[in-house]
Amino acid sequence: MKCIRSICMFIFGVCLLSNVHANEALLNHVKATSQAMSAFYMQSLSEGNEKYLLEFEKYKRKSFEILKQYESEKGERSQEFMSRWKKLNDRLVLTLDKEYGWEVDGSVRQEFRSYLSDIFQLVDKQKNQYTSKEEKQLLSVVQLEAISARFFDISSLFNVKVSIFASDKNKLNPEVINTDFKNNLDVLADMSANDVTKRKLASVKSKWEFVENSVVNYEGHGAYFVVYATKNKIQRSLVSL
Repeated sequence: MKCIRSICMFIFGVCLLSNVHANEALLNHVKATSQAMSAFYMQSLSEGNEKYLLEFEKYKRKSFEILKQYESEKGERSQEFMSRWKKLNDRLVLTLDKEYGWEVDGSVRQEFRSYLSDIFQLVDKQKNQYTSKEEKQLLSVVQLEAISARFFDISSLFNVKVSIFASDKNKLNPEVINTDFKNNLDVLADMSANDVTKRKLASVKSKWEFVENSVVNYEGHGAYFVVYATKNKIQRSLVSL
């Protein structure tokens, strides 16, 4: 009986560890996918600057590698996401239109947006499971990158007043995520006994407040380069905590 109990506890521990790894892979996949989306649309906003094309390709590859890891760990909906990402992967191409500039097919844009909305929703559903400093730190980065990606998606539209499907807004709502993101920064500061870390987090919050309204309310349509540079600085700061 004692032996059976030990085996059950061992199996439970293995399953728990597997879930932890899958959750981390999901977070990193959402992070890389968001970074890929931001770089993809920055190509359009920068009139085809190759710098952003190279960054897009780098993050796209990274996103796929992490997704393969997530699938191998049998993460929730991993097979569905793998199928969708493979179909989308080769279609993420910008073309130059004489009237509208660098554009992507509307159906591809919506598919990309929907994919990010769905994978972020899964993270959001699990956010209460991320309790350690390291998990909250990574979650904060994911939240930052996801709402920034939505900003670049919308800002790169020729008609910036175009509406977003309610399904996408409900799954990835910048206003709600922004509140969670700032709360997470406060929680991370409370969890730290290190004054240097606290000052770094205060600096992160200050930098974010500089672009916050532009990103959350899509009101910074001329501030793409500032937003992109700022979110990258914040991301690096959070990763180095």
